Amino acid sequence: MTSRTNIATKRISYNETSSLNKSSWKKYKPKPTDYYVRDKKLEGFWIRVYKSGKTSYGCYARKGGVGKQIPYTIGACTHWDFETAKGKAREVIHEIRYEGINPKTAIKLEASKHKTLLDLAHDYFQDNKKLKENTRDDYVRRMTNRMPSLLKIPVTELTTEIIMDWWHGCGYKSSDRTAFIYARKLMQQAVAKRYILANPFIDAKELLGELPPINQKTTHISKDGMYEFFQSFVKVAPRHGHARRRGQLTNVMRDYLLFALLTGKRRQESASLKWSNVDFVNGTITLEKTKSDRIDVVPMTDLLYMMLDYRFHMKGTTNSTNKHPMWVFQSPRGDGHITSPDKAFSTLQGELDLNFNLSSHDFRRTFATATRELGLSSEDLNILLNHSKRDVTEGYVQASLEYKRKNLNAVSNYYNQESNFALNEMMVFWYDGNRALHTSEGDEGKPAKMDFKTSRMHLLGRYEDDFEGIGSGNKGDWKPNKKLKDAGWIDTD
Repeated sequence: MTSRTNIATKRISYNETSSLNKSSWKKYKPKPTDYYVRDKKLEGFWIRVYKSGKTSYGCYARKGGVGKQIPYTIGACTHWDFETAKGKAREVIHEIRYEGINPKTAIKLEASKHKTLLDLAHDYFQDNKKLKENTRDDYVRRMTNRMPSLLKIPVTELTTEIIMDWWHGCGYKSSDRTAFIYARKLMQQAVAKRYILANPFIDAKELLGELPPINQKTTHISKDGMYEFFQSFVKVAPRHGHARRRGQLTNVMRDYLLFALLTGKRRQESASLKWSNVDFVNGTITLEKTKSDRIDVVPMTDLLYMMLDYRFHMKGTTNSTNKHPMWVFQSPRGDGHITSPDKAFSTLQGELDLNFNLSSHDFRRTFATATRELGLSSEDLNILLNHSKRDVTEGYVQASLEYKRKNLNAVSNYYNQESNFALNEMMVFWYDGNRALHTSEGDEGKPAKMDFKTSRMHLLGRYEDDFEGIGSGNKGDWKPNKKLKDAGWIDTD
C-alpha cells in the first residue's frame, strides 16, 4: 500500500501566456485565485486578473537579468491605455535590468524630497500605534520649540554642518539635548525606509562626542516668594461673575495652573483630564495616561473639589467659560483639550520678578519643595508625584487615599499660610464659595460619616444660606433643612 505521504500533489496554476493587446483584459475572467497573463512579445509585461474580477497592468524584471524578480504594478486596466501601459513597462524593465534601479525605492526617494523632521515624526507615530500620546506630544513640542530652523529644511537637505551650527547656537538646554536625540532616532527611521542614505545626526554626534552634561533645573517658587506669587496669580485671574479683563488669564488656564500647582502633576497628564475620570462622590481624580505608565488616583482637597465643581456647572457663552462634555480643561478654540499653557505662564510671569522662565515643571518642583518644607518623606513625595521608580515596598505604594488626601491637604494649607490665605480668597472669589471661608471660622463644622461630595456641600456658595450658623459656635443648634436632605445630607447626630 502506497503511503499517503508519498503521494505528490501538483499545485494548480491558472497563469497563461498570450500576445496581449488593448482588448485582452476584457476577455479574462476571475478564477478561484489571482493569476497572470504574460505577454509573449514583451518579456516581463503582464496583466494580473484578481479573483474579485479586477485587472491591472504590471511588469517584473531581475537586476542584471539574475536574482529575485522585482515586481511593479502600473495600474488598473480600466484606467490605463494599453500602449501607454506597455511603454511604461518597457521603461521600468530597462531601469531594473540594465540600470539596477528599483522603481519602488525611486518613488520613496522622490516622495521624501519634501519631508521634514515633523513629517518623519508623524510617519513614526503611524508605524508605532502603541506609542503613548504624551510621548508623541513631547516629540512634536520639543522639536518645534528647540529646533525650528531645522524643521524648515527637507530631511534630504539636512547636513552635518547645518546640525552642528544649530547645536552650537542652541544654548545646550535639556530640551535641546532631548530634541537632538528625538531627531537622530527619526532620521534613522528614514534611513531604514530608504528615504535618505545616511543619518547626519549620527555624524554630528561623532563630532561632538559625549553631549555636554545638562545641569538639572532647580527653579521653583520659593517659600520667601510664595506671597508675591499668589498675589500676582490672583491679580491676573478672572473672578466669578466678572468679565475677564484684557491681559488676564482665561478661566480654563487659571484653573489648569491651579490644578498643576495643587497636585504637582505633569503638563500632559493634567491637560488631558476627562470628566469621566472625575468622581465627585468619592472625591477622586483618576489620571490614566501617565509617564510612569501606571494609573494615578488623586484624592481631592477642598479647593480642588470646589474648582472642579465650579467647572462642572459652568454655563458660559465662550469655550473657556462653558463646560465641555468630555474635557475638564477644554481648549479655548476647537473641540479638544488645552495643549500648551506657555502663554498663560508668560502672562503670570509678567507680574513677577523672577530670574527664570516659569513652566509646568517649575510648578512640579514647587510642589516637591513644599513637601520637603512640611517634612514629608521621599516615599510620600514619590507616591504623590507618581514617580515610575519608587524607593518603597509594594505594600506602601498602596497607601490609602485618605493618607494621600491628608498629605495633599498639608501642601494646600502650606500654600495658604505662606500666601496670607490667598487660597481662601480663590475659593470665595474664583469659585463662588461660601463667604464664611474668608474668615477664620469658615472651615469649622465639616460633617462626618458621609461621602466626600456631601461632606463638602458647606463649601459651596449655592448652599451658603442653608449652613448659616454651622461654623459660628452654635453648631449644636444647627439642623439640616429639607433642601440639604434632598441633596444627600445625612443627619449624623
